[in-house]
Amino acid sequence: MEKIQQLERENMLLKEQLQRKNERILYLERQLFGRRSEKKLPQYNQAQLTLFDTEQGMQHLEIETPELTSLVEDIKQKGEKRRNAKKELSITEKRSYKIPADIERRETILNPQNVDTSGMIKIGEDVTERLMLDQAKFWVERTVRPVYKMKQEKDAVSTTIVQAPLKPTILPGSMVGESVISQIIIDKFLYHIPESRQAKRFKPLGMNITTSRINRWVHATADKLYPLYMAQVNRILSADYIQVDETTHSIIDRPGSARKGYTWVVRSVKFPGVFFHYDKGSRSQEVILKLLKDYKGALQTDGYAAYSIYEEKQGVLPLGCMAHVRRKFENALVTTPEAQKALDYIDLLYMLEGNLKAEGVSYEQIRKEREQKAYPILQQMESWMKQTYNSCTPKSPLGKAISYAFGMWPRISRYCKEG
Repeated sequence: MEKIQQLERENMLLKEQLQRKNERILYLERQLFGRRSEKKLPQYNQAQLTLFDTEQGMQHLEIETPELTSLVEDIKQKGEKRRNAKKELSITEKRSYKIPADIERRETILNPQNVDTSGMIKIGEDVTERLMLDQAKFWVERTVRPVYKMKQEKDAVSTTIVQAPLKPTILPGSMVGESVISQIIIDKFLYHIPESRQAKRFKPLGMNITTSRINRWVHATADKLYPLYMAQVNRILSADYIQVDETTHSIIDRPGSARKGYTWVVRSVKFPGVFFHYDKGSRSQEVILKLLKDYKGALQTDGYAAYSIYEEKQGVLPLGCMAHVRRKFENALVTTPEAQKALDYIDLLYMLEGNLKAEGVSYEQIRKEREQKAYPILQQMESWMKQTYNSCTPKSPLGKAISYAFGMWPRISRYCKEG
């Protein structure tokens, strides 16, 4: 009998291991061959704040939570109205698109050929406009500075030499001008064109510039712009609401191998502003403590353990990121259809925020709407998670998603009370 029980336990353990492996395979298959964008799930529209093209999720919420029926219907109707208005605006803009008036016009007049118009009067004209583009080309700014001296006078002890000073440049002594270096930096950091590809692009334009030279220009310019970067850092950290996250990338700092590193991203919510911080690729708590120093205000992050210390810091209001919670359930949806319920709750919250933004209501009204509408939805979602967690294994994708959400829940729900 004991042996049978042992075999049953082993059988159950093997089934759980097999289930986890199958879930992992499905997840990897989706990463390789399926849709990975959270905004492009088949069930949803492509706009994150308008994810209710199908009524299935909304109806499911209404049936199971009658006390939320009127609330859900109100959010749904406003969201539908907003979507339709946005769709109409998009159609109108496409139909009425015109080339902006501030774009330079170069006019060509086409008169009838082989026709004597001297005895005619012009009664009108038709104008056709096409958008054109000049090809990029290098040119050399040649600055000539004449050198003057005073005419020789009798018994003169010395001669006065006069010459205009050079104009200040960002890289004194370098052959590269500001227009070239600014284009290199814009293409590298805004349009993600590598320096090697830029070097190849310069060759047909008549300039053979090595990648190493371009790299030196970029580094030298970054050093000159460092005070501007610090001004941006200080401005963002003076805001009363910031968002912080870490992003991964490969670091090649030793021959023949790459390692995983992190760059910290800090964003101000109330005014446009982002800065990046790199500290040897480290993601340690020590780095974020040194970076934020004595920051006071709302701090929105994911569930990474390094941020937990801010729960105890005076003057800091930790907030959670619903997008990270949503991503966990979205990943669980690959193997567990039941995760759709969590996505329905979250998407309903997104729709409410989209409605409030479109209506342009006051901060006080936003606070009231969140407390009266968003908070009950969060309570229903929390209740659903508690019930569901008891019926799934902790190591399953859904179990992990719920566990992550529970760990973030105080920070997630805090915005409903704090406004």
